Amino acid sequence: VLASGLYHGVHGAPIYRERSYFGIHRVTEVHGLRRLVHGNTVHGQQSLDPARRHLPLTYYSIEGPIGEIFTSLKGDTRMRRVGVVGLGTGSLAFYAEDGQDWTFFEIDPSVQRIAENPRLFTFLTDARTKPHVELGDARLLLQPSSKSFGLLVVDAFGSDAIPVHLLTREAMRVYLDRLEPGGLLAFHISNNYVDLEPVIASLAQDADPSCVARIRRDLHNDDRLG
Repeated sequence: VLASGLYHGVHGAPIYRERSYFGIHRVTEVHGLRRLVHGNTVHGQQSLDPARRHLPLTYYSIEGPIGEIFTSLKGDTRMRRVGVVGLGTGSLAFYAEDGQDWTFFEIDPSVQRIAENPRLFTFLTDARTKPHVELGDARLLLQPSSKSFGLLVVDAFGSDAIPVHLLTREAMRVYLDRLEPGGLLAFHISNNYVDLEPVIASLAQDADPSCVARIRRDLHNDDRLG
């Protein structure tokens, strides 16, 4: 009993904890990494090594599917305006360049507070351009918005509970309406419990845009981008 009380689990010892309507968020440290954990899901991590703290890890690494997209779009005019549904630790802000306009949409104020606290994570404060964070339900924020994006990343499906209202035909129509001509829509569909690839494929077929799935698998990741 005493030994089990000293074991913090695979995600390491918590250094910060906050409860919101959406559950308990823990910031933990293990093996030189700081993680944001919600339930059994890691929503991003950062190296504690100052020389590596700027690098996005887990699903957001340069070598992963989303990293390939940003690398291929480097210098592309579509990168002038980027939207991201889901903030996490703010890892994607690493890819922001000077002169670009980035907007994160985040429904959970606890996540925003954690990501914007430089004592916990520094992706937002280290970003080359300061991203905006709009707090609220992304679908409700995007629907009346006049903003358009060259790239819109929907990254809200990694947790134990799936926000299904973001995966309807009506939601897809909202996303496509917010894209500039020739813009790209990317879904991060890694999930421990639900196979979202056929769901996204069905939505793409119904909306009739082209659709590509990119899967990266290794010992530590099963990262899927739709």
